[in-house]
Amino acid sequence: MRDRKPLDLHDLQGTKPAYVLPDSDVGPGRPKYPKGISGEAKSAFKRLTKMLEDRRTITQGDAEILRLYAHLFDRHERALEHVRAEGEIVETDAVTKTGEVFTVLKPNLWLKIAETCETKMAALLTQLGLTPRTRTQVKTTKEPAKPEAIFPTREEAAAAPAISDADFLASIDETKVTAQ
Repeated sequence: MRDRKPLDLHDLQGTKPAYVLPDSDVGPGRPKYPKGISGEAKSAFKRLTKMLEDRRTITQGDAEILRLYAHLFDRHERALEHVRAEGEIVETDAVTKTGEVFTVLKPNLWLKIAETCETKMAALLTQLGLTPRTRTQVKTTKEPAKPEAIFPTREEAAAAPAISDADFLASIDETKVTAQ
């Protein structure tokens, strides 16, 4: 088995290593806030968006999955309010074959809704790469293009000290200038 060529040598020779994952072709973007969600759901949307921005993994295509998460978060919060008020086990009236009514203890139906939301929210977080196991599996977005400043802006030109012709000529590196 051969040793890997160092990344510096690849840069020098203009080759690409096969063991390095290519950068993403998807540009970064921030999805718009969905309409018609509660304030708490909007804060969950913003929180996830901020986390994904910090990791450089968010795109505008993530809007739908984040919207679904926000709605599930809202539904989960409402279900937990009912569970807190009513308890996890509730008393329910049941009827026998003869028509007698008796009281039965049953799991609260709101608890089932909360558990379902938790499962789906965890799956969405996994798909977004926000779990410890999946955070390394999500590609980062490509770096935004930085325009190269060829000419200084007016403010930069005004703030720059004036250079005399002699100083300008002295600053030229003659070893890099080719004669034609």
